Amino acid sequence: MLTITQVHYIRELFYREGKSYSEIRRMTGKNYRTIKKYIEMQDFNEQPHNAQRPNKTDALRPMIHEWIVEDKSRHHKQRHTATRIYDRLRAEYPEILEVSARTVRNLVKEEKEKVYGAQKAHLLLQHPGGEAQVDFGTFEAYENDTLKKFHEFILSFPKSNAGFAVVTRSETREALLESLVTIFHYTGYVPQTLWFDQMASAALRMRDEQGILKAADFVQRFATHYGFTIKFCNPNSGHEKGNVENKVGTIRRNLFVPEPRIDNLETFNAELLEKCSLRHQQKHYRFNESIQTLFEQEQASMVPVNKVAFETARYESRKVNQYGLVEFSNCRYSATPQYVGQTVVLKIMANTIHILSKDLCKTIAKHPRLFTKGAESIHYIDFIDVIKARPNALKYSGIYTLLPPSWQDYLQKSDQDNFRNAFHVLKTILLEKDMDYADAVLQETKKHHALSPEALAVTFKRLKENRLIYDSSIDFPFDLPSYEVDASQYDELMGGGNQ
Repeated sequence: MLTITQVHYIRELFYREGKSYSEIRRMTGKNYRTIKKYIEMQDFNEQPHNAQRPNKTDALRPMIHEWIVEDKSRHHKQRHTATRIYDRLRAEYPEILEVSARTVRNLVKEEKEKVYGAQKAHLLLQHPGGEAQVDFGTFEAYENDTLKKFHEFILSFPKSNAGFAVVTRSETREALLESLVTIFHYTGYVPQTLWFDQMASAALRMRDEQGILKAADFVQRFATHYGFTIKFCNPNSGHEKGNVENKVGTIRRNLFVPEPRIDNLETFNAELLEKCSLRHQQKHYRFNESIQTLFEQEQASMVPVNKVAFETARYESRKVNQYGLVEFSNCRYSATPQYVGQTVVLKIMANTIHILSKDLCKTIAKHPRLFTKGAESIHYIDFIDVIKARPNALKYSGIYTLLPPSWQDYLQKSDQDNFRNAFHVLKTILLEKDMDYADAVLQETKKHHALSPEALAVTFKRLKENRLIYDSSIDFPFDLPSYEVDASQYDELMGGGNQ
């Protein structure tokens, strides 16, 4: 039997909010016949023979209800818990507290349902076709056998519930725009309106002379190029783009569990978009049609994608310092030594940084874009010839500090001839591998008590070809001393000793 509060709630759902019997059953969990009985009931007078003895909780309910109502105006971290309410009742009203802590918890739960129940209801929003919502999420994946943090960019269409994902390394403006271009060209269509939230890191918005928020000029140019309108959500109003908020979690749970492996980001994204399309074969949660069918119908309200590519990269000028490096976003990237002291131009993209000459005619260097403060991307090979030409200046140059400690120590102990030859071997290694590999070659050579540049070259060849030139159980021979060949005895035998 339901309480009068529950009966009143059921009747209010039916008569005031227009809910059907089925909807009320889903919301309350009550039986269909029970709901029908109380909706059709006309007489709610209490019958004399149904009179009951006073309940021990009746005196507690008004106080509990009052405290919960007062909590609505407090910070959520300083509201009453059920335990705190029980402690207060025990301290302030011990004469009427005749029930256990468990009973008080049940009372608190019931009263909270009365106070907050109406706030849990959600309006069924009607989304116009051709609109989309944008958001980022994070997940972890393996790259080169290392667990790293990645970002998922989601473009969601609330009308059809279609959603597309692209993996990025950051939430920068370049990552956002490149991801949009990728999805636009994959689907062949562009939504008429795109909803964004604050996204401070992407620098999407700015204020005009009157202080009114508007899209940043570059972003507005991008929108004009592809023919969509930009709309921004209000601060702290995630419900305004609830569809994409849910899609971020759905795609993460279904496509990124367990942690995927990313060997090539471009290839991974191409496969990811195909997986998103396969998910559109599912039925829509409200309509008896597939998401793909509804999305194709929604495309009539969209704009065909502009076939002319939009340049999403950002260009910034930088000066090459005395160490041959340029700084961007607290990270350092190497240029060639010939540009020390000169101004270069950085072409900044989502995942790469190109260093261009001032006139943009020549690409000086290409680097993966870094996002960890203080990180460096250095093409050591660009500095090898400079060091070989000026070996005595190495220890006093900034280039010396760029080398791993193992190579610094090795070069410090080398004479001039070995110094030059060692750098020749190092350059050979870097032409095919990287400095980490060069460090591994040096460490492997040291295991066999060999330090000559020739020994380094042999070790590199062995490791590169992945074959055993010598039995690793036998000690590698020490460097042989130099000696001169005396051919005078051969000259005498050949009759040429006096010639």
